[in-house]
Amino acid sequence: MSDQKTPQTIGTHALNRAVEWAGKAHRMAEPGPGTAEANATIISAYSGLAAVYADIAKAAAALSTDNA
Repeated sequence: MSDQKTPQTIGTHALNRAVEWAGKAHRMAEPGPGTAEANATIISAYSGLAAVYADIAKAAAALSTDNA
């Protein structure tokens, strides 16, 4: 078995991580007295990580369709 990653496995991993970070951002933004305001920096960082992983997943999908 090869340890070489394919665009599909990279894309799947990246998409899973994007969902994970988006979920963390969502949980930090849950309503509460001053919760979202206090966690604005963390929410922004988590959202940014989710966006980066989503972009990686998109790039991997483009590569896999180019190689199909």
